[in-house]
Amino acid sequence: MKTINLIVFACFLSLFAKIQAQCNQVETVTVCDMTIVDGDGNGSPDGIINLYDEYNALTGGAISLATGTWFDPGYNFALDETTGDLHLWDLTDASLSLNDYQFQLIDANSSCPDGIIATVNLILGPFSGFARPVLNIDDVNLEICDTGSTPTDVCVVLPDVNLFETLEAIPSPHLNGQWIYNGSSSNFISLVGSELRVTIPYNPGPPLVDQETFELTYRVSGMPPCNASVETTVNVSVTRQVFSGYAINQRVCELDILNGGYDTDLDLTNDAFLLYEDVEGIWMGDTYGQIMSPVDSQININEVYQQIVANNPRFGCEEISFNYSVEQRSGVCGDALSTIKFKIYEYLRPFSQAGTLEFCEDDPTAPGNINLYDQLEFTTENGVLYDYMSNEFTNWTFVSGPSNLGLISQGAPGYTYSGRVDLNNAAPGTYVFEYEVDPLINCPNEVNFPFEVLDYNHDVCNPLQVNTGFCDAERTQVVLTVHPKNYAGEDTSDLTFCEDDPIIASPLDLFTLLDTNGVDDPIYQGAMGTWTDNATGSVIGDPTAFTLPTINDQHIFDFTYTTTTVNGCEDTANLRFTVYEAYQAGVGATIDVCNTNATIDLFDSLTGNPNTTGTWTGPNGYTTTDHHATFDPATSEAGTYTYTVPDNVLCTGNETTVTVVLHQSPDAGSDMQGAVCRSDLQIDLTNYLDATADSGGFFVDLDATNVLSGNLLDVSQLIAGTYRFEYQIQGHASCNLATAIIAITVEEVAVPITSNQTFCTSDGATVADLEASGAQDYNWYATLDALETLSFGEVLVDGEDYYVAAVDSNGCESQRVSMLVTLLPLDHVDCDDCIKDGISVNGDNQNDVFDLCNLPVAFPNFEINIYNRYGSIVYKGNKGTEYFDGVSNVSLTLGKALPSGVYFYVFDPKDGKTAPFQGNFYLSR
Repeated sequence: MKTINLIVFACFLSLFAKIQAQCNQVETVTVCDMTIVDGDGNGSPDGIINLYDEYNALTGGAISLATGTWFDPGYNFALDETTGDLHLWDLTDASLSLNDYQFQLIDANSSCPDGIIATVNLILGPFSGFARPVLNIDDVNLEICDTGSTPTDVCVVLPDVNLFETLEAIPSPHLNGQWIYNGSSSNFISLVGSELRVTIPYNPGPPLVDQETFELTYRVSGMPPCNASVETTVNVSVTRQVFSGYAINQRVCELDILNGGYDTDLDLTNDAFLLYEDVEGIWMGDTYGQIMSPVDSQININEVYQQIVANNPRFGCEEISFNYSVEQRSGVCGDALSTIKFKIYEYLRPFSQAGTLEFCEDDPTAPGNINLYDQLEFTTENGVLYDYMSNEFTNWTFVSGPSNLGLISQGAPGYTYSGRVDLNNAAPGTYVFEYEVDPLINCPNEVNFPFEVLDYNHDVCNPLQVNTGFCDAERTQVVLTVHPKNYAGEDTSDLTFCEDDPIIASPLDLFTLLDTNGVDDPIYQGAMGTWTDNATGSVIGDPTAFTLPTINDQHIFDFTYTTTTVNGCEDTANLRFTVYEAYQAGVGATIDVCNTNATIDLFDSLTGNPNTTGTWTGPNGYTTTDHHATFDPATSEAGTYTYTVPDNVLCTGNETTVTVVLHQSPDAGSDMQGAVCRSDLQIDLTNYLDATADSGGFFVDLDATNVLSGNLLDVSQLIAGTYRFEYQIQGHASCNLATAIIAITVEEVAVPITSNQTFCTSDGATVADLEASGAQDYNWYATLDALETLSFGEVLVDGEDYYVAAVDSNGCESQRVSMLVTLLPLDHVDCDDCIKDGISVNGDNQNDVFDLCNLPVAFPNFEINIYNRYGSIVYKGNKGTEYFDGVSNVSLTLGKALPSGVYFYVFDPKDGKTAPFQGNFYLSR
């Protein structure tokens, strides 16, 4: 068995070797210059070879279309697999190894592995392309515009061109070559693949075209047996694209303009608006007439704004464009245009809550829902209302409070600017909501078409997006307050009481009668609660100390308790109850009645609110049919009287007593009259009472003389006239006051007329010498209040005051008037010397004595001494001696008649103030 298998295996190997000799024969086709290949033989190169032909030529075989199909394992897309035509010009690279281009003939029905019948390797020689024809005398193969360079060369961007454009497209150069720069210009940057990186600097002024030509070589390497490399040299002219600058847009908020900004000219060439622009450009006219000429770069944003708002105060947002154009001087590049844009945004006018928004808890009159937006007050300027209604650029948010009341905020389904909230069953508290308006409400298109503002000054290569210049958002809060109510209790009715029931004893606390629901306890009691009597509409002052009125039979009380918070939130409870009168007999008493009193009703003597439903009983079977009990003090009997009232529904009747005590009235006598002198000084009014008057009374000064003290009247203080005094005597308090009028007439004498009076001392004047007028009789007094009069013979004293009173026929004196007495000295010029200068003692009774006139009266203590011419004393005299009559009364000459002759005297007044004086006289016989 093993021997058989070995034989079979040996046969298999021999057959496989034969098959392999007929499969996958590999041949190499070499094409060093594909540009001369003319596949169709028409005289024009086309670069097409046929793999069937090429294989047959190399092998001498006769493969055909029926033999199999050609396949390109490298997927070069240059092979027509059906015909076997290979388009060499479509192959991108020159061969650098034998297997770079390999093609297989496959017959799926053959016994060859993978159906591969034959393989052809192609060696393709290098091709660097044909340079395009030159464009001008400078042998330039390509003119391009350097659109990527900037005036500062900060950002170098490749021109939008490939160097292969310098070569003819057919046949295309192989792409596995290398571009080489043949020069040393500082404007050359690099080559990246086939992309040339250069920059053409900007030189202001002529020449106006900034250009440079660069020489470059394209070299492609190959493999044997073809050339090691081939190359093509070209010239590229690069022209700088004119640059109108980086336009820097500006956002302007209207408020900045209104606050004084942008009211000066702006130069658009300033780097804040246009950066790195070529100076050879011109400014183009604008819609608002700011650019007046191609060289006018001055604008005034405020002037533009004024034109905008003049046509539309609510302009929302307005974009203003200013164009700067730089004309190209070469046909290779184009013109450049930069547009500087200003966008003015209408600023949001402030808005606020209009008034307060307050509701009461469970207020049936409160709305169930409100729109918070309706509570806002928006600004009106010059008749234009700046309101903000938008579902996209507004937002209502809940700030604080017990709940959000169902408010829908932005982003949630169903949001609208109206800010609808639900007040149904809203808990008490303060709810704060905020309305915010996004400034884009004035420029809604900017959401989808944003106004781009780039900050080139920050980084010209990578400018930052700038968001400055927008107007601020505006927001305000709406405060909604739900005020709690004060619990007033529950309606309470059908209560009945007897008025003496302790439950309703006065003062009654009405709150204790109200029912409660057991949930909202306690009932509010405070200054914001009011009880009202529904019958009268009056307000009860203190419901915790309510005094029941007098109950007549029964009384239905109907009250309403209303609680009102400081915010006007109200709750009410009604209270209705009936009180039956507890008929009261009242409080009895013992009463004193005077026998002269009028008839009285004993019911009037009861206190404690006695009821009129009772009747009386009394002494000797006394009864009444109603509550009146007439008592006549003149005929009725003193004693105890009983008043009884009946029951009333819930209330029990009762009784009380009145004890009557009779008293006798006193007597003040009849009215009396009397006359007195003012000079009587003080009188006793009891002396003028009627003899029948009872004692023990007192006097009342009816005319308010103010000089009555008890029963004594000081008439000296009264002027002439009649004065009334009432004598009052009170017996028992139950009796009337007994009175009698005492009329006292005071007589007054006219005041006398007098004056100060002067006398000579030698006159020896007395009271009788004083003079007064106005009456017939006078009384003279030493002092104003002296009780004794002066005698008329009393000698007057020098310098003394004397008082005189006139006396009428009734002996009444006038008021006293004072006068001053002056006595002139003996030697006064107005006084005569009354002492005679001689005496004649001849018995004819004439001039028989030495007369001292009135000197003895004036000086009652006087002494006089008489001397003869020899100086001997012959007489000593005083008030007790006889006048000198020529006879000596001294011891040596006692009784002797003195002779005629001159005698001398010395008079000594002996009054302590008048000096002695002397003189002489002649004695004749």
